[in-house]
Amino acid sequence: MKSDALKTLALRAKNRLLNKGLRDTYSNANIKIINNKDEEFVDKVRQVLDKEDAMTNPLKYLMDESRLLKLDPMARERYLLETIERYQSAKRAIEKEKQISL
Repeated sequence: MKSDALKTLALRAKNRLLNKGLRDTYSNANIKIINNKDEEFVDKVRQVLDKEDAMTNPLKYLMDESRLLKLDPMARERYLLETIERYQSAKRAIEKEKQISL
């Protein structure tokens, strides 16, 4: 029983020595927090929803054409689907805000 405790303590000490350099890298790491709320995109969605009767293709307005032209066909499809998903989530959030304010 004492030998198991001693082995455990020795193993922990060995791990501390082996991982000593890792602690410094983790403590000095810069962490970037990604904000899922893209305010510029949400503002564009608000404009689209305000002009909904005049807007026939809101996705064309929301997508970046210069970026779209640089992509291959599979990446274009992915970009289109991502834009649709972002549009739908922004639209739901805006509608939820309107319901709360009423």
